[in-house]
Amino acid sequence: MYRRYSQVNEDYVPDGQKTRNRIKNVIILLLTAAVIALCVIGIPALQSKNGARNLYISRMQTECSEAVRQATVLSRNAGADSALILSRIRSNISDISLINELSIGQDGPSGRLINEEEIQAITSTIDQYLSFLTTGMDTGEYQTNLQNTLYTLQERLNSIN
Repeated sequence: MYRRYSQVNEDYVPDGQKTRNRIKNVIILLLTAAVIALCVIGIPALQSKNGARNLYISRMQTECSEAVRQATVLSRNAGADSALILSRIRSNISDISLINELSIGQDGPSGRLINEEEIQAITSTIDQYLSFLTTGMDTGEYQTNLQNTLYTLQERLNSIN
């Protein structure tokens, strides 16, 4: 009539252990749901961030290509529209600087695509070119410097990808 201790059902789990197992299962379920939610939310955010970076790089490459094209026109031009062409090149460089600042604003210091010193060097070369142009002095050296710095910038932007 009475069972011996050894005959007790081996599947018997004390009530305290059942409660602990249920709590453990609920916690595992919640953690799994949290990881899945983070993946669902985080992956598109990372892709969006990479998409923005690629867009910034592409736009900077376009602006630099336009500046190089303008510099080529400048070299063929006898000086009639040189000031206008230089202002267009300055505008392209300003756009590159603005895009660089937007990238830094979005990603912090790691978002820097171009060093500000490079942009300042090109702007300085344009200023010197313009000052010699307005005084009627020989601008050949500054024209060559401007083209070389723009080519260097273009190569650097193309290597970012």
